[in-house]
Amino acid sequence: MGLSSWNNRLPRCPLALTRWRPTWVLVLVMCGLSGCMQARDKRRAGVVHKGAGSRQAAHDALSATAVPLEHALDLQPYLRDLIEAASAKRHERHIVAYEPLEAVTSIFSISPPSRQMETPDELEKHFRGGEELFETDLSLFPGFGDAMGAKQPNMHRIHRGAHGGPDSASCRSCHHRGGDDGAGEYTEAALTGGDGVRVSSAAERNPPALHGGGSLQVLAREVTAVLQKQIASPGQVPGHWYHLEVQGTDFGEVRFLPDGGLDTSRLVAIDPDLVVRPFGWKGTHSTLRRFAEEAFQVHHGLNSTALLQMSYLFGPLPKDASAATRAVRDNFGDGPPQNPDRDQLNEDLRGPHLTTMAVYLSLLPNPVIEPPRGQVLLAAFRQGLRAFTRLGCAGCHKPSWEIEKPTWIEHSEDASSSLTIELDLRRDIRNGPPLRKLDADLSTYTIFPFSDLKRHDMGAALADHAGEPGAPPPQIPPSYFLTRPLWGLADSAPYLHDGRAATLHEAILAHGGEAQTAQTAYLQATAEEQRALQVFLYSLSRPLFPELTP
Repeated sequence: MGLSSWNNRLPRCPLALTRWRPTWVLVLVMCGLSGCMQARDKRRAGVVHKGAGSRQAAHDALSATAVPLEHALDLQPYLRDLIEAASAKRHERHIVAYEPLEAVTSIFSISPPSRQMETPDELEKHFRGGEELFETDLSLFPGFGDAMGAKQPNMHRIHRGAHGGPDSASCRSCHHRGGDDGAGEYTEAALTGGDGVRVSSAAERNPPALHGGGSLQVLAREVTAVLQKQIASPGQVPGHWYHLEVQGTDFGEVRFLPDGGLDTSRLVAIDPDLVVRPFGWKGTHSTLRRFAEEAFQVHHGLNSTALLQMSYLFGPLPKDASAATRAVRDNFGDGPPQNPDRDQLNEDLRGPHLTTMAVYLSLLPNPVIEPPRGQVLLAAFRQGLRAFTRLGCAGCHKPSWEIEKPTWIEHSEDASSSLTIELDLRRDIRNGPPLRKLDADLSTYTIFPFSDLKRHDMGAALADHAGEPGAPPPQIPPSYFLTRPLWGLADSAPYLHDGRAATLHEAILAHGGEAQTAQTAYLQATAEEQRALQVFLYSLSRPLFPELTP
């Protein structure tokens, strides 16, 4: 959120803080927080000393009244870095305005540097480089867009099939609602899979909020490994249907054939390859790298060098590629192999660029649960939490998952670099709390995405268009969508895949298909219980940290 939005969430006082200059607000916040943190640290020091070595003390600490995570962090260094980063970004915009090509040589290089602040931390450099790439006006670069049938950049508000637009000049232009890396407005929905001309030929896609992607990426990898281990277990009886289940979630049934094959005809929740794909409204990508690769192509016209090399060398698709990746590769354009979209640049997006963007997206903080303050609202929050289960919402929006090992390795894939970056979400998450164990006796890490990571039939009213006459049918049925993670939804309106719902009430009423029972139960609930459910859902928000929007 911008600083003005954050100010609106501060307690009101006669001194009209929202009219103050941002710098003075930050100074005030820093001074106040410094005193609060010192007092808090003194109290905590006494508790730790008094209960040192006591298992009962540890139990009491874990059972104590919850404190919002951001309140348990020292914000003074964060705010200082925030001001310095904002100053550097402002200086950067002056450079780009005076000499646009300076941005090309700096961001689009083999080893993406941080141009905001110098730091010996390589991981921090990649995070800042990804942040800059996320916010930069990409229309300044020679590879932006295409020149197929029209002058570059050949912008298209309505996408041309899997080729896309381009339809925007930066990532941030559509991911800003609620703060940096947030969702998009209703008017910023992408019109995907169309004929480039008619709105009726396209499917609307609301830009989703991006926080928590690193944890979802790791979780999807671990769940996929468990599913594939289950079908590899010896002793399976041919002709018998077996349920696939992970952490209490049923992923459907498979049958072993006499010839050693696998019948996956009863799988609709996930793909036949049993790979969990948590990214995209339909669940089309398993990694942030492939997700970003497609976004760069369809929204900005920047072709991935890794896909280009695989294409004209007739090699295999990159690791973690999906049907969506194949569709992007097959629709680069009709130009020569090295420059199929006929723009000014042969290699638009190299491996290190995707690496720095994947690092950035992976290290964004997880959304949090922020119960309201005040006895009345807190009582409604608790009632809404019970209603979430009673009405059947938790059946698809599974509240929690366990992660065994929250680490990830990003590496470049094309001939331009052999760069490898290792990420550990227990220490490397930026601008928010790292992943922590909730219980010292547990070996796993709990996250709360409120999704079962599966696709569900949402009914005819929410279904996509069937497609153009003569076009091949979509691989994922028109009415099937991934259970959208609810974490962070308080800051990500409008709701649903096409942004048709301005409120949570409207979003719930639009549920059909497999969610019809829960929707009916919600309609039959009392007005008090409906409001309580919404109070609970509005507690699912992003970390409450101040942000500056230059």
